[in-house]
Amino acid sequence: MKAYLVIKNRDNTVVFEGKALTLPIKEDAMKKKSMEVFRDPDPCIIHQSYVTQTLVESLLDYIPKGICVLGKDIPLDLSFIALEDVLHLSFYRKE
Repeated sequence: MKAYLVIKNRDNTVVFEGKALTLPIKEDAMKKKSMEVFRDPDPCIIHQSYVTQTLVESLLDYIPKGICVLGKDIPLDLSFIALEDVLHLSFYRKE
């Protein structure tokens, strides 16, 4: 996956910029998804990688390339993202 994200807050300050797969994921969200998929409460690096990829791919489905989308306009539970005030962030996808 080569997707690249730029995420800005309300003040238009960049709070994340990088490869989509390096998006910070909350530990509790990682464990919850790992339990759902693998029944593993303490995921190994392979399970963590799979869970991260799954969560990020679900997010990218709602962010068209080259278009800025507000978190509140994404019909997905974004609570897995380890950034402040996620519903008011703007997400921009590059390839």
